[in-house]
This record gives sequence, C-alpha cells and structure tokens, in this order.
Amino acid sequence: MSDALAAAQRELEELRLRLAEAQETIRAIQGGEVDALVISDAEDPEPPRVFTLDAADKPYRLLVEQMHHAAAALTIDGVVLACNNHLTRLLRCERQEVLGQPLQQHIDPPGLPVFEGLLRDGLAALTEREVMLRRADGERLPIVLGVRALHEGVAGVCLLVVDLSEQKRRERLIADEATARAILEQVADAVVVCDNEGIVLRASRAAHDLCGTNPLFQRFDRVFALTRHDDPRARVDLDTVWRGEPLRGLEVCCDRPGGKRADLMLGAGPLVVAGGERLGVVITLTDITSLRAAEDELRRRASELQAADRRKDEFLAMLAHELRNPLSPIQSSLEIMNLQALDDPLVNQCRDVIERQVQQLTRLVDDLLEVSRINTGKIQLQMERIDLGAAVLRGIETSRPAVDAKRHRLTFACPPDPVWVRADPTRIAQVIGNLVNNAAKYTESGGEIGVRLESEGGRAVVRVRDSGIGIPQEMLAEVFDLFTQVHRSLDRSQGGLGIGLALVKRLVTIHGGQVEAHSDGPGLGSEFVVRLPLWDGGRVGQEAPRVDKPTGTGPSLRVLVIDDNRDAAELLAALLGMLGHKVQTAADGPSGIATALAFMPQLVLCDIGLPLLDGYGVVADLRARPEFADTRFIALTGYGRAEDRQRSQASGFHAHLIKPVGLAKLKALLGPPQAGEVEA
Repeated sequence: MSDALAAAQRELEELRLRLAEAQETIRAIQGGEVDALVISDAEDPEPPRVFTLDAADKPYRLLVEQMHHAAAALTIDGVVLACNNHLTRLLRCERQEVLGQPLQQHIDPPGLPVFEGLLRDGLAALTEREVMLRRADGERLPIVLGVRALHEGVAGVCLLVVDLSEQKRRERLIADEATARAILEQVADAVVVCDNEGIVLRASRAAHDLCGTNPLFQRFDRVFALTRHDDPRARVDLDTVWRGEPLRGLEVCCDRPGGKRADLMLGAGPLVVAGGERLGVVITLTDITSLRAAEDELRRRASELQAADRRKDEFLAMLAHELRNPLSPIQSSLEIMNLQALDDPLVNQCRDVIERQVQQLTRLVDDLLEVSRINTGKIQLQMERIDLGAAVLRGIETSRPAVDAKRHRLTFACPPDPVWVRADPTRIAQVIGNLVNNAAKYTESGGEIGVRLESEGGRAVVRVRDSGIGIPQEMLAEVFDLFTQVHRSLDRSQGGLGIGLALVKRLVTIHGGQVEAHSDGPGLGSEFVVRLPLWDGGRVGQEAPRVDKPTGTGPSLRVLVIDDNRDAAELLAALLGMLGHKVQTAADGPSGIATALAFMPQLVLCDIGLPLLDGYGVVADLRARPEFADTRFIALTGYGRAEDRQRSQASGFHAHLIKPVGLAKLKALLGPPQAGEVEA
C-alpha cells in the first residue's frame, strides 16, 4: 500500500512540473516573446517542424508581407524561422521548402564566408554585405544582405534582402553609354546615329568636323549633302537606308566647310535592340580622299610606264625591221659568192668573216623581233605532240658552229624511249639553241658542254651544263631579265645584247614551263634547267591562244594579292603591274577564294591574318581543288617566328615571306619555284 502511494505522489509531482512548463510557455507566447515553435523528436528522423504564431503580431507580419524587399528571421545558424513571400519569389521556391532550412544552401559558394560573417556580426550591430544568391533554377543574382539581431524571443537575426540586378543593369547601361560616348569622340570616322526618319540623334567628333556644324536633331541629308562619286551633281538616295536595309562600300562625295571636296566611303545598317525592334540607323563615313589621290597618282604613273613600255616595244620592232632590210641583200650576196669558185685566199677569208658576222647580226635581230612579238602578244605557237629529244637535237645542231668555233666538247644524253611533250618544235629548238650558244660563248676554248634530257616528277627536264666562267649568286635571279648581262666590260669580248636568256624565259613560260639558272659561283660553270609538262594524252595540234601584251618587260603572270590592308594590297598590285603582270586583289578570305575561282591565278600572294577566313583556310580550300594544282601560294605576312614558317609549310604554302618584301626578292619570287622552298 505504501509503495502505490509513493508512486502516485511521484506521478503527481511530474504532472505539476509539466503544468508549470506549459503555463510558462503560454505566458511567453502571450507576452510576444515567442515567434515560432520548433517541435522535434530525437527518435524521429524527420526534420523539426516549425509553427509560426499569428495572433499578437499579425499586423506586423502583414506589414512585412507588403514590403518591396525580401525579409526573413533566422537562427544564429542561418535556419529560416519565418519569411515573407517576396523571399520565396526571389528564391523561386515554395514557402515549405524555405522554412526550417539553412539559408546557406541558397548562397553562392564564394559568398558563404561573407554570409557566415554577417550572422556573427549581426548579433552585435546592424551590418550589410553584397553577395550572390543562387536561385532554385541555378540562376545567380546579386543582392545586398542586411542583418540585425533579434532582441526578443529566440536567439537569431532579422534579415533584409535587396535585389541588385536592376541596379547592376542600370550601372552597365551607364558604363556602356560612357564607353559609346568616348568611342564617338575618339573614332577617326564620321559616325552618325539617326532615328528611322533620318533625324540625327548622335554624331562623332569627326562628323561634326565634316559638316562644319552641330548636326544633332537635324535631318541627315540636310547637314550632310552627299553626292555620287561618279556624278557629283546627283544626290545620294538614302531611302533604302531609312527602311532598314544595310548599305556597304558606297563611294560618295561631300563638300567640307570652305568648299573643299572630300571623297568618302559610306556604310549604313539598322540599329536593332535585343527584342528585334529597329530604333534607327547607324551611318559611317570614312574619309578616303588621300587614298583616292594616291591611287590616281599611281594610275597616272602606271599609264606613263605602260606608254613608255609600248614605245620601247614599238622601237625594238622597228629597229629589228630596219636592220633586217640591209641584211637580206648582204646574205644574198654571200650566197652568190659561195656559188662562185674563188681562188683568192684573202677573198675567201673576207667572205667567211662577213658570213660569220652576218649570222651574228641576224641572230641579234631575230632575238629582238622575238622579244617584240612576245611582248606585243603577236606570237603564235604551233602546238603538237613531239619527241622532245628530236627538238633538242635540232637546237644543238643550230648551235654547232658556235661550239666548233671554240673547240668545245659537247655531249648529249637522253633516255632510250621518246619523251613526249605538247609544244612548238621550232620554238623548243630555238630555246635549246640559245642555251647552248650561251654556254659556248661564256666558256673558255676547249671547254665542256653537256646536254641531258630526262623525266622528273611528271615533267620533262632538259639540263644544259658548261664548264665556263659561272654566274655570281646575286645575279642568278636576274640573268633572264631583258638586256641583262652578267659580265660587262669595255672590250665587249663576248658581244650580245642580253636578249638570248630573256627570250628563252619567255618562250618556256608560254609553253607552261619553267627555266632556272644554277651556278656555284664565278669560274665554276653554270647549269640551266628547262622543265616542260609531259604530254598528258589530250588533244594536240590546236593553236595556242594569243599571249596578251604585258605591261612590263617580264613574262606576264596572273597574280592574286589577298590582303585586308587596302593600302598594302593596292600598292603591291601596282608594283606587280609595272613589272608586267596581271593582278587582282581581295580583302578577306571568302572574297579571295571567289576571286581565285574567277581569275585562275598562277601565283597567289596571301596574308595570314585575314578577316572571316584566315590565310591557312584560303590555301587549304584552293589547294583541295584540282584546277589549282600548278598554282604557287606564297604567304606574305608579318608573322616571322620559326613556328609560323612551319605552320605555313604544313598548311600548303610554297614559301613564307616576311613583310616588307624588297624589289629584288619580289622579282626572284616571280621566277620559277625552287624545290621545297621556304623563303625568309
């Protein structure tokens, strides 16, 4: 009985304690000391449940819900006790996904140390910091967190969240506006921004200078009186521009203040915002007055050079013709004398002297005529399938007198089978005859001359080697120039006008071949190598097309210059034109490919750093096409490191030249390609 009574007393005491705790909790709730109840069970794995109290502080909670900023009450560990709807919208979460959860899971990791510091500092005083918030969908948002301690109820802090995204956007707009203004002040071109009606809204400093007044809020076509480049009396129609159509590269004219005329390049395009709305038009006016003046001067000088070159060709033709007139009766007289039996040794000696001199003069006249015919585009090749060995033998025979006169030993080697090419047999014999004559002339009496015919890499190759006086290295690139002689002296012991090798180069070139000179130096002999395409089995016997007249003394090549620097491309094209070549230019990769397909160049000088498609891409595209198999591609660039040269070679360039390129290098470049060349 006593045991039961003791147990009842203990149970009663426990009930009294629980009642006291409940009364204290009710007192705290009624006193506003409690914002929320957190109920947890140590044996229950579920997270604690949080119950907010709406009774006494409901007006304050309504006030918090009406705030324009997000707000929350947190424990000192960052767990959310209460929050307004603005915070859940900012986080893009449901309220139950936020309450009872640490806010750290929504803070961008780099900002966690800052957030933890805010919780600590907020217990002592009001503090705020800027961090990045990570929304439920992963989007990052700049915010300012303001933290202040909760002075009543549970230990924690009150959090205020301010969205900075709009402020950041406005700051970026202000920065972009300042940048745009700075650009407009510094840019050299005249830049004008108009609305869709053509009213000027903004203008660069250069635009102000061009029109001589403040163009703002005036019609563009009133302050900028633009006329057509080809007709200064016709105004430029910009109606399509105001309708939003782009315009590029239109040459126009404008009268500057004081009446001075300016040549301009006009470009225009619509001003479109992110949503696709067209706000107006941006117009650029680039001053090309100096460029046009330079181009006009270049054209004038080129025209003068062409006229002088034409007069030179006409003079050579006339000179050869006039020299040939007296040679004809002299030759006839010699033939009559040869038919007569003359016993006087002195007379016979004089006749032989005259005959040799007539032959020499005839050869000089023939060379002059040949050069003139090629330069004026009047030579016709009688192309047919020939055995090159037979043509070489005929050429050797024509030079036999010169070889025998100096008692040279001449050898000829060729393969047992015919070497077939498509060529004019007379012209090929003339080429070989000139080369053997040259070897005989510049080799001391009793020397060695060797002629060898062979096939090499799909081409027929003729080599003429001698043991003569040789050629200095610095002259190898110039021996084929018209009127060039390696060894000049007052005694003129070797004679000649410097025409023979120039004629060889021109004849070989119009056959689609190449000729090159080699020598180890003075006194070590020379070798001339002629390469002609082997016959491919196609049609033969067709007349070759006329050779257009070049503008210079060199053989005419079709040269394409691809360079985005307009000044560099135009000046190089003008120089090549003065040297007698046909030149076209392009300013970027895609237009370079298009020009090449239409122009079919024999040589391409290509920059590396091109807009839209670089030089490597241009060469890769063109070399993949079979019609450019024989085209030479030269990299003309400012990149000069070893790896740059290696990349050029790996990309398909035949040579790599570093800007600037001198005239001697350029002339050597236009000659026949060297095997495996990678030039500096």
